[in-house]
Amino acid sequence: MARRKYTDIVMDSAHASGSGPSFPIRNIGILAHIDAGKTSITERVLHVAGVREQAGNVDEGTTATDYLSVERQHGITIKTAAVRFLHKGVRFHLLDTPGHVDFSAEVDRVLRVLDGAVIVLCAVSGVQVRTGFIASGCRAHKIPRMYFINKMDRRGADFFGALQEIAGELGEPVLPLQIPTFEDYLWNGIADLVEMCWYPSSLDRTEARSAAESDIADAPETRALPIEKAPLTEESRRLIAEYREKLLDRASMYDDNLMEKIVDGKAVSSGEIRAALRAPIHRQELAPALCGSSFSDISSALLLDATIDYLPDPLVRGCPPAKDVKSAKEVRLKAESGAPFSAYIFKTVLSADLNALAWIRVWSGTIREGMKVMAMPAKKLTHIQHLYGINGAEIEPVQDAAAGEIVGARLSYMEAGGTLCEPGLQIVYESFKNPEPLVSIAVEPASQQELSKLRDALKRFSLEDVSLLIDEEKETGRITISGQGELHLDIVLERLQKEYGLRVRAGNPQVPKVERLKKSVRFGDEFVGDFGGEKLSVALRVSLENQKDKDENSLLLASGIRMSLNYETSIRRAMETVLAVGPTGGWPVIGVKAVIESFVPPWSTDKRAETAVEAAASSILRRAVSLAGSFVLVPIVQISVEVPDTWFGAALATLQARGARIESVEDAGGIKSIIAYAPMENLFGYATSLRSLTEGRGIYQAKFDHYGSALEY
Repeated sequence: MARRKYTDIVMDSAHASGSGPSFPIRNIGILAHIDAGKTSITERVLHVAGVREQAGNVDEGTTATDYLSVERQHGITIKTAAVRFLHKGVRFHLLDTPGHVDFSAEVDRVLRVLDGAVIVLCAVSGVQVRTGFIASGCRAHKIPRMYFINKMDRRGADFFGALQEIAGELGEPVLPLQIPTFEDYLWNGIADLVEMCWYPSSLDRTEARSAAESDIADAPETRALPIEKAPLTEESRRLIAEYREKLLDRASMYDDNLMEKIVDGKAVSSGEIRAALRAPIHRQELAPALCGSSFSDISSALLLDATIDYLPDPLVRGCPPAKDVKSAKEVRLKAESGAPFSAYIFKTVLSADLNALAWIRVWSGTIREGMKVMAMPAKKLTHIQHLYGINGAEIEPVQDAAAGEIVGARLSYMEAGGTLCEPGLQIVYESFKNPEPLVSIAVEPASQQELSKLRDALKRFSLEDVSLLIDEEKETGRITISGQGELHLDIVLERLQKEYGLRVRAGNPQVPKVERLKKSVRFGDEFVGDFGGEKLSVALRVSLENQKDKDENSLLLASGIRMSLNYETSIRRAMETVLAVGPTGGWPVIGVKAVIESFVPPWSTDKRAETAVEAAASSILRRAVSLAGSFVLVPIVQISVEVPDTWFGAALATLQARGARIESVEDAGGIKSIIAYAPMENLFGYATSLRSLTEGRGIYQAKFDHYGSALEY
């Protein structure tokens, strides 16, 4: 039977009544450390679901989700991609996220809208640095998850070793639902512990040996559907009996009826096992584990079915708590299509026609074209111009979207991290926090005629990427871009050239530093100034101290101090301005706790009074900071380096030469994983150096850890 195209599938999903979807939904994220095979699995899933005639290949640049030219050139995911499709009567919104740490802000945003996650591991490398961060993020957002242990067709694949690492290093309550099978040390299929049957891998022996002997993820194209399953042999049943028994023991802990049947020696159906496992998986008390290869139809098909069987529907999972801005109380709406409308904007992008598109997760109610909704916290009434289903680089018009759905929306006003709701509701869902930039470079166009084009391109990039900061000095016109690492900024420069034809001159990379106060101080004074032709005076006394364990600045009022909210806001603005430029190096000052100990406002109560308070606070705070003094700190990053054993000694030596403090070294199937810490400014050019040293086989990532002294390294 011919596979259906995406447009055909969309036609099948037309809403019968306009009141919401009449089918279950799965909002699933595919998450992984770089090179674990995440995008290849996504491609294979789309293939077995009938969305694509043939699975795309990362190396050939034919994937549906990595559609940017720079993604296909580098073979990595840079932007989160979404694909919407129907499979077995279930609406999927599948989100393929970046694996490289420089683009981790993309993952942080996606975690807020998922109802389930598939965390992909390489069977050879096991748990890696990003795996731990991803698992922690899923726990923080209470996302039910399953693990897919990939690359079982590779030499050195260790399914049970990976399970031990998931349980030991990640602390996950992992439960295998499948066991890989081998013939002559080559992976040949999957034993299903729930169904008690066997699925052949669909790789023939020549292909399997080719995959096993390859050191990289080059695997042959495999046969498409149909997928075969076979009964287990008596020998296979004997070998997997221990794991089947453990599965039944765990499942029966959550289902008294199942336990009674097992105790009585009665037969247990696969449906009963799945039903018993579903609730504890939803509560994150169990994390099922599956196995296979991203180049095998069978393992991807079983993975897709498992997300239907075990991960929750958004209407079952419900809405996260929101805050009512009027009462400041927590509210939790019902995840129903007939409830008051609310949604969260987790990403803004530019569609193919270069118009801005908000990616929204509908938490409650139903959104329709033509509706007017409130954009919070900006409190701006915005018009829903168009709605779209998202399918990689393509978008398909839809008329409405109900609770649980993820769609693109054209709005008259949008802001990533913002909330959309009915005008009378005025609530906000928790937003994401932008990560601290690690690297900055100054850029300028090849000619002044291209300056406006450069500004426009960078503005568009920053719309899509919240971790990319653009700053243009008013006095000099100098443009600085800041991001999460050298690769992050290199990609920006490449996109400027490929997508806009801009060849920009870039300065040497610089590290954004910070300052902290040297000592605590108390300082007060009376400020007198002329405001609108009248002299106004403000008396203010403030204490400042360095909060060593915090990076945030805070302003508090001492006991007994009373002031209007407008005056407090004026002082906060002054404090932000003063602390933005430190006294030692002009870097932002962090970790300051300021306490207003006394305050005498001006006699006037009009707008001039607020201006006077802000001017007074600026003057007094600036002198207080000068008295306290400051010292400069640099970003210290956690480094993850993975290299084949052959180059381990040389890679370790190059890290130590750059002042890195080695934290640990682990061995996984001929690959050495090094964890170290170093000042970011010592690592410029290291990625290029490592690639050259290891003939392109080394992987390097750096993630911000804390601010510290460069003298310690």
